[in-house]
Amino acid sequence: MQTIPLQAIPNQRFSVEIAGVDWIFTLKVANQTMFCDIERDGEVLITGIRLVANTPIIPYCYLKQGINLVFLTENDALPWYEEFTKTQSLVYWSNEDGSSANKGGD
Repeated sequence: MQTIPLQAIPNQRFSVEIAGVDWIFTLKVANQTMFCDIERDGEVLITGIRLVANTPIIPYCYLKQGINLVFLTENDALPWYEEFTKTQSLVYWSNEDGSSANKGGD
């Protein structure tokens, strides 16, 4: 499991390479809730998904190379940008990470 660096700002767009695959994340605040768009190698996977704590983000039908993502938060708090560099983080794992892969529904 590895952490994807986030900034403690309300709206952000960033790219990261995971296992040789290019990912683009767009995080947005609307109505006191965080939402996310995700692209993988130019393909839009998710648009406007509401972020929740400790739950895999990528739907099973889009899993590739066994990689999935999750927001880890304290006390199951909803992801919120002000906590990104303190008590909340975005992490990814792959099948190579062992038992963590089971969170992705594989």
